[in-house]
Amino acid sequence: MTQEPILTARGLVKRYGRVTALNSCDFDLYPGEILAVIGDNGAGKSTLIKAISGAVIPDEGIIELDGKQVLFKSPIEAREAGIETVYQNLALSPALSIADNMFLGREIRKPGFLGDWLRMLDRPAMEKRARDKLTELGLMTIQNISQAVETLSGGQRQGVAVARAAAFGSKMVIM
Repeated sequence: MTQEPILTARGLVKRYGRVTALNSCDFDLYPGEILAVIGDNGAGKSTLIKAISGAVIPDEGIIELDGKQVLFKSPIEAREAGIETVYQNLALSPALSIADNMFLGREIRKPGFLGDWLRMLDRPAMEKRARDKLTELGLMTIQNISQAVETLSGGQRQGVAVARAAAFGSKMVIM
């Protein structure tokens, strides 16, 4: 039995005025596969990633996720479909804690009245899940999950960004 690709792109084109940033791009990504996109500066790598993650809408072509055609109009739509992206700038808030950064926009609320009505966060649950994900990825150098991201080294910050994506990327993570 042949395995089907989880993500397929056919004929992707993206133009910015007279500049064609992406021209007839095709690829397949299979479950469990690590796919590297390489090329010179200006070759369209970032544009491809943005098209897959919903940051830009391709002018032509199709993207299929799990065999169904998709057209993400925003990164939130791509996230909801199970595609997480770690950008070069990491998109972290330096003054917030590691746990707060990992759950930014997806905070866990306390159960019942406190969470539903008073919108109180369940910090212990968020900290536990953040610690568990960092441990699962082998990021053992981070001792205090409540420390501000601005106190971390560059590598540790990258680890937090990757852990955040891995914690929520149910289908694929783009880096």
